[in-house]
Amino acid sequence: MRTKLITAALVLLLPLTATATDRKDAELALAEAGASVEAAERADAAQYAAAELNTANDMLTNAHAAYDHRAWTDSFLDSDSAKADANLAAARSRQHRAEMATAELETTVRSLREQLGVAGGQP
Repeated sequence: MRTKLITAALVLLLPLTATATDRKDAELALAEAGASVEAAERADAAQYAAAELNTANDMLTNAHAAYDHRAWTDSFLDSDSAKADANLAAARSRQHRAEMATAELETTVRSLREQLGVAGGQP
């Protein structure tokens, strides 16, 4: 009976130890999130993925506030969310630029085919 009680207590405490962080973990997560947000901004995410970038900035602000209140775990989790949102914003921005480049290439190919008198890519 006592063994079952101890086992149950350990099982209940296990998730808490998995998310427990200290100040250094929170600092590292804040730095990574800040770098990710800056990278998204350099990737023109403000133009092509504004919603995701705004969410990343909001989460980064929340992470800093949690850090200031010494809520290391909250700061770590908010930083992680900010990093994920920033990475998503950067990826969507790259996707948009790639789609624009593809459309431009397709237009160029179509124009060249018309100039050569080739219909539908068949010589």
